[in-house]
Amino acid sequence: MKPLAVVSLCFWIAVAAWPDESQDRLDVIRYGTETEIAALIESLKKDPSYEDDNLDAELARIAQTTQNRKILAGALSFFGHRQKGDLEERAVAIIENRVNEPQDVVIAAIEYCGNVKPPGAASGLKAVIDDGASDVLGPAIRALGSVADSGGSGGSDGPDEIAEFLIDLYTNRDPGAGNNGTLLTALGETKSGKAVPFLAGIAGDTGQSSSLRIAALDALSKIGDNAGLDAILGAVSASEPTVRTAAVAALAPFSGQRVDEAILGNFRDPIFRTRAAAAKAAGERKLSAAIPFLKYRAEKDDARIVREASIRALGAIGSGDALSALDALFSEPKNPDYVRLPAAEMLLNNNADAYVQQVIDALDDAQKKHRTALYNGFLGILSRAKSGKLESLAARLFASGSAMEKSAALDMALNNTFTSLTEEVRNLADQKNSALAAKAQKVLEKL
Repeated sequence: MKPLAVVSLCFWIAVAAWPDESQDRLDVIRYGTETEIAALIESLKKDPSYEDDNLDAELARIAQTTQNRKILAGALSFFGHRQKGDLEERAVAIIENRVNEPQDVVIAAIEYCGNVKPPGAASGLKAVIDDGASDVLGPAIRALGSVADSGGSGGSDGPDEIAEFLIDLYTNRDPGAGNNGTLLTALGETKSGKAVPFLAGIAGDTGQSSSLRIAALDALSKIGDNAGLDAILGAVSASEPTVRTAAVAALAPFSGQRVDEAILGNFRDPIFRTRAAAAKAAGERKLSAAIPFLKYRAEKDDARIVREASIRALGAIGSGDALSALDALFSEPKNPDYVRLPAAEMLLNNNADAYVQQVIDALDDAQKKHRTALYNGFLGILSRAKSGKLESLAARLFASGSAMEKSAALDMALNNTFTSLTEEVRNLADQKNSALAAKAQKVLEKL
């Protein structure tokens, strides 16, 4: 038998020996109680590596016909969370027939429409809002804003029409104080220029509550229309710190000298959250002029949130000067872990091949000095990096590492397609540690 054939035969023997987790899950969906199915759905929602079209199809099939409210609500939540259109018709039908459906199922259908944005959903959502039922009004407003900018509005219910509907609701029909902020956020989701004058008026109105002004500023930022820029710049100097912070954050999608000056000026704000917002906005706009401010804040600020935001902003800018600043922050052993770790992560995100050996050296140094938290932090960062230079580290961890270290080695092998380590991965699939064996099985299948 040829060597390749031997390897293939060994692979399929190993696969046959593994527990069929997929079949177990299918059996739960087909034959389980509502409690068992609900528990499975929750576990799948929390599993970032979950991919099983057969299980999805079976769950969708049952959800199409079941009258069990717990299973139906769970399935709608599950598919909505994953933005899968398997239940579009069922969700729209539930909303249309809402008077005969349990309220938790109606809410789940509304939220599903907001996530998946099925065609024609807007008319049903507007009808829910027109009913005025307080328990479903907030979710319906959120969902209506979401479908406006997606093609999910259908017919004549485009972004501008939905924006006008929401403005009328706010102005003339009183959705209730508890829903005003939700409505302003929904207006931002429409991305409609029709909403800008209305939102700008609220953002600049000092008589409004801070929470409503903040919601209006966030909405203006999502729309990104220059017609709203003056209102945002005006709020940058607001007396309320929370409004200032929101205004600085809202500047990210805009450009021009006035915007740059406003962001740079707020690195001097006495409120740490405003300085953090300035750092985030500088990173999102890749504002090179902010690099000296970000470097200083990353080194000296007395608020951890500002230091971390400045480090991530330097990573987002990613220029030579920014990476030099990050290298200095990472390489200084006296810096706290919460500075060195994100600095290392940003370096690897920008140029893993250039910096991965430095991070491996820091990992080994942390282990030698028994700095467990720092070691674990570097290990986690390296497990997510993409570089061929990680192959020897992964092999070392497979050979002598703990369960956590072997798990990190599996991530390295998967992220970098280290097929040379296939045998090490296969060996782990036979371990008694069921979680590690299951992870190894998934990695081996993908390799």
